[in-house]
Amino acid sequence: MSDILQIGSILTVDEQGYLVRRTSLDKIVDPWRSLVDDVAAAYVMAWPNRVMGVYIRGSVAAGQAILNISDVDSLAVVYGDHRECDRRWFKKLNQQILNHYPFCCGVEFSVISGDRLLNFTDHSYDSLRVLIATQSVCVWGQDLVERLPKVRPDMTCIHHSFDLEADLNQLIEDLLDLPPNPSDRLQQQVYVRKLCQWSMKRIVRSGFEIVMERDRCFTRDLYPCYERFSYYYPQQQSSMWQALNWAINPIDSPESIIEFLHQFGGWLVAEIERRYPLISE
Repeated sequence: MSDILQIGSILTVDEQGYLVRRTSLDKIVDPWRSLVDDVAAAYVMAWPNRVMGVYIRGSVAAGQAILNISDVDSLAVVYGDHRECDRRWFKKLNQQILNHYPFCCGVEFSVISGDRLLNFTDHSYDSLRVLIATQSVCVWGQDLVERLPKVRPDMTCIHHSFDLEADLNQLIEDLLDLPPNPSDRLQQQVYVRKLCQWSMKRIVRSGFEIVMERDRCFTRDLYPCYERFSYYYPQQQSSMWQALNWAINPIDSPESIIEFLHQFGGWLVAEIERRYPLISE
């Protein structure tokens, strides 16, 4: 079982109420810098003349990466339709990086369209604009951050809450559909732990999203999400701690997960609807 570390950062606001970005290229230092350079080079080699820029987000970009705990979240912005880019090399390169840089827990590779990113009427890219504008740094190519709208900690930053009820209902359905006596019990246990971890991360982050505007800050890091939620909802602190614990140390008991989703998940969905009644309908 992994310890729950009190780590993570919170973005505060400036005098105009906009979130202050804390990432910068200078904060990416070795041994992470060599790894990041290899990731950027891989994108450029895979898609020659297509890459506008390569971005790194999260703890590495903020200079807060921890050896043997942190991973690298990367994103390539490309010209044209990003769906035309062959991504079959992602998995192989990730394994090569894990072998060459054993202090890294993995690399997430993603690709998006630069045309759609800069088309501010394309609201399907709103969350990506927030992600790049607040938590990312350009490590290769064009830096588009200054061309993106500034971000306040308001509904623009809500990524999970408005879909939480549907997500949890689907998860419960998936867990109920599991065979009671699977042919490969170990494989099913691994699958259940993945579902548990995914759902608990969404619960913890959704909990923060309903206090974000009141707190005038933003984060996606799990411990600060738990901490700020608990400040406003002390009576629900123990339940959110359970969600945080299972996000770090997922369990493989479908019955326990379903019970928790019905109880605390149900309360959280109702509180989201109370806080944002028009959006949640």
